[in-house]
Amino acid sequence: MKAVRLLAHHVDEHRLSEVAEGGAGAMLTDAEQRHVAACDRCSLLFEGHRRALHLLSAPWQRVDVPRVSVPFWRRDRVGRWTELAAAAAIALTLAATLLYSRQTGPQTIGVSTSPSASATSVPNASSSPLPTTTPFVTATPWSGLPSATTLLVVPSAMRTNVPLPAGAEVDTATLVADSDWLVMGVSFPDAPTSEALYAANLHTGALRKIRDSSAFDSVPTAISVAGSQAAWADSTCESSWPSPMPTEQAHSLPQVRCSSWRVVLTDLETGTSRVVAQGSNPDAINDPQDQGSAIPIVPTVALGDDALAYTSGDLTHGIELNLLTLSPGATRALPLDGPLEEMSWAGRDLAWVEDTDLQAAGTGPGGYANPYYLDSQLMVLPNGATAAHPIADGAYFLDADTGEIAWDEGGCEMWTASAPGWQPADTGYEGCPAFVSGGWLGWSDAFQNASLAILAPGDSEPRGVPDGVALTGGWLILGSQPGQPTGYLVAPTQLGVVRVSDLK
Repeated sequence: MKAVRLLAHHVDEHRLSEVAEGGAGAMLTDAEQRHVAACDRCSLLFEGHRRALHLLSAPWQRVDVPRVSVPFWRRDRVGRWTELAAAAAIALTLAATLLYSRQTGPQTIGVSTSPSASATSVPNASSSPLPTTTPFVTATPWSGLPSATTLLVVPSAMRTNVPLPAGAEVDTATLVADSDWLVMGVSFPDAPTSEALYAANLHTGALRKIRDSSAFDSVPTAISVAGSQAAWADSTCESSWPSPMPTEQAHSLPQVRCSSWRVVLTDLETGTSRVVAQGSNPDAINDPQDQGSAIPIVPTVALGDDALAYTSGDLTHGIELNLLTLSPGATRALPLDGPLEEMSWAGRDLAWVEDTDLQAAGTGPGGYANPYYLDSQLMVLPNGATAAHPIADGAYFLDADTGEIAWDEGGCEMWTASAPGWQPADTGYEGCPAFVSGGWLGWSDAFQNASLAILAPGDSEPRGVPDGVALTGGWLILGSQPGQPTGYLVAPTQLGVVRVSDLK
């Protein structure tokens, strides 16, 4: 699974525990707050400490219950169930938090309880009310939107509700839309499998499963949508914990080995899928910015209007970028200097984040088992060009739309570039991740991605969307989980969309 590179050291766990116990966000410096907001490991550790402390402070009391009939292999545990309830609740909370992070990455959302409508309801543009804006006092990153001073409230009549399977929770790191379709990662809390992929037609309300859930060793990544097609990478990997388990390093990650990979292309109208490319035993690299976790170097996938880009190869023979033109089926390959962390089409031009500065295995803190890279570079390949040119160093959280790209650097500083020159421009805003769509700029603007800020073309001030989740394919995605307080690590159980062009 591809990992985002953060150019900063992790916040010490003891410090996160102290801040969680004190309940004062101001105890973290501005740089630490930005890192925690963008770092999967640190944000999950902080959230785990908060939840554990919340449970421990609850008014627990002993309750005697009558003995019940249970299977014989569990009968000896019934008498201790009440005494273990508190400990089990804490363990489950922390385990679920860590498991969710490994499935979805750093992205999380906050929610609002918006009224629900029919799953296939489409707003009537002539009669729908306009969104309302409400000025508010700029809040800290722990309780609001630090860079937006106006809240944007989208009325229910403007929203199109997205159909979801019963009991489903949506992975907000897997929400990719085009003009007609939204592809989303969906999991079911009671099913011990990885997430499935569903596609929803945002005009007709049709819902189609395009990838079944499977064992945790097979997870879809690098999902992209163009027209009525979707593409993604599917890798089959297995993990094992070090033996013996380390005693000095807390929260060590398992060793990952991948046996195969596939690039899958699906027709969303019919649900028909085909494997475009496949391989076995991909090389792995360590990521020093994510505790040295191991990730496969291929494939990375990006789907355009009539082209599919994907990587293949290995560290010994070299890594290639394959450009497949879908109509005639012609393919050309370009050599790369390193693996690609992210890739996206910006119209007819292709942008990607490429790893740089290769280091040998056996070096680094503790001696990494695999080679690793120290830096990354944002590259753009113009339409018809035979070679890409660099745009920026240290880029991550890449997003692109026709003629425009957005990315983050350092501590979530947002940058953009536009065709044809692709000159980097500092937006002056900070937020991870960055979104760009139809000239609109968006970013998660609160701690734990509790809210979304959006900036319309030509506007000088952003607006905060309390239940915003993502900006993609010309749509503002809104999510909620009724009964769940804002600011926690949650997956929405309700989704709605509104065209960004209707927000002006």
